[in-house]
Amino acid sequence: MDKHRDLDLSKRKSNTRDKIQPEVIKFDLAEIKKHFEDSIKDIEEQFKTIDLLESKDKEKIDYILRSQIVFLGGSLDFYFHEITQFGIMQMYDEIWQETKPYKNINIKLGTILDVLKGEQDDSWFIEFINYEYSKISLISYDSIEKAMNMIGLHMYQIANKIYNYEIDRKERVTKLKERMNRLCERRNSIAHQFDMFHENAEKKPIHINTVREFIEDAKEIVDVVNELMLEHDIVKK
Repeated sequence: MDKHRDLDLSKRKSNTRDKIQPEVIKFDLAEIKKHFEDSIKDIEEQFKTIDLLESKDKEKIDYILRSQIVFLGGSLDFYFHEITQFGIMQMYDEIWQETKPYKNINIKLGTILDVLKGEQDDSWFIEFINYEYSKISLISYDSIEKAMNMIGLHMYQIANKIYNYEIDRKERVTKLKERMNRLCERRNSIAHQFDMFHENAEKKPIHINTVREFIEDAKEIVDVVNELMLEHDIVKK
């Protein structure tokens, strides 16, 4: 037996595994809507857990409610990413009329040169859009407004369908902005400050009805946006 055998563990080589990049899929509008609905179903399923706790553990219930708001924000974010990508690809495939923001999309020279040299296949653009937009948060009113303008939709169209003649036309967009930013701000408070007041580090109060209201707001907004997207898709084809 070799008493001098080196028993030191060999150093693990880093970055030796092939990075698996999933293929970017262009989903249709029905599939995109279903992705959102499936997410909402998972979020609402947590109400059953709250019912089982029967108010015996308020701390756990509050934790579930806060997590639902964070997941709801993520679901809405993902939905708007998907429809933005869908609209951009419709323009790229010359199905929809190009918008001014679409024409102003910035693409690195290196990527363009690779395409011109034939070093990129036909999927390069959807992969580029998927990567670029994955870095952008689409939860706040302003960020969603920019995304909608990119694909030829406008926030006043969403507001008009939601409120119709319930409130004055001038107030509809303001009302929509307040609803969307209310969810965004609470989501950010939970995700970034653990939902605590800066003044005294105490947790902000939360109620199940607040979460249910946020969910219904999100569902109504997505239903209207999906309806507008379907109308836009028919008109622009």
